[in-house]
Amino acid sequence: MNRKSIITGIATLIGFLFGLYLNKIFMYTMMGLAVGYLIVYWIPYFVAWRKRKKASQDK
Repeated sequence: MNRKSIITGIATLIGFLFGLYLNKIFMYTMMGLAVGYLIVYWIPYFVAWRKRKKASQDK
C-alpha cells in the first residue's frame, strides 16, 4: 500500500506544480490526483481482468 500512496502523491504534486505555474492550482491538483488514482487502481484492474478473460478463453 505504501508504493501506491507514493505514486498517487507524486502525481498530485506534479499536478499542483503545474497548477501553481498556470494559476489554476485546484484544477490541476485534482487532475493530478485523478491521474494518480487511475495509474494505481484502474490500470492494474483492467490488466488483471484482461488476463483472466484470456485465461478463460484458452480453456
